[in-house]
Amino acid sequence: MPLTNSEISDITTQYYSRFCCTDLSKPEHGVRFVRSAERDRLLKGYGCKYALYILQKEDLCAVAYSPALEAFVDTLKHCGPDSIIAAAEGKFRLKKMRLLIFQEETVSQYGNAKVLKREDYPLFEAFFRKTHKNADPDGWLSDYFSEKEGRLTGYFKDGRLVSVCDAPDMPYMADRIQHTGIMTLEEERRKGYGKLTAALATHRLLRDGICPQWECDMGNLASFELAKSIGYKEFGRGYVLEG
Repeated sequence: MPLTNSEISDITTQYYSRFCCTDLSKPEHGVRFVRSAERDRLLKGYGCKYALYILQKEDLCAVAYSPALEAFVDTLKHCGPDSIIAAAEGKFRLKKMRLLIFQEETVSQYGNAKVLKREDYPLFEAFFRKTHKNADPDGWLSDYFSEKEGRLTGYFKDGRLVSVCDAPDMPYMADRIQHTGIMTLEEERRKGYGKLTAALATHRLLRDGICPQWECDMGNLASFELAKSIGYKEFGRGYVLEG
């Protein structure tokens, strides 16, 4: 059964609560500091730790941090959200992200975007090799494609894939939420193929009762605008120290 907006809101909030190590659904305002060993654990699908995770959402700022950062965070505990973020950016090189939440489907026709099937693997591999020139897919990409069967979508043009919506491993709640990022061949961008591919992936997730999730680097306005065009809105902003 498709998810309702209320269920999407609850799942998205629960998901980001895991990063913040605190329940974001609580109607609390101001700044919330959370010291947690969870921030010392490798994140599945990310290949790194999030030693410091700051989420700014409306008038709430949640700061989750590794015990190793306690001395630094103690200097922030009398600061407001903007000062906390400025101090963290001054000391560390932070990853800055827009965090989005799905609101409503705005696309119902998907053109030549399709769910990828087993027989599409050669085209998928060719796409991967072109978009990941420094990666070696031998020995694992085929297994990955089989594992994700039914979750990958792509846009077909002239007998090749020009855009693909992936289904990466999720660090939390993998049975309830799925990232829906998109990659398009450079020469085929700004033609609407990514929008249709991501919209189809989102539709399939909703149909299957899985919450779609999207986040992007703060400076990636193209990704942000694409997400909004298929029904997302901003949930909050994240500032992350990877380790």
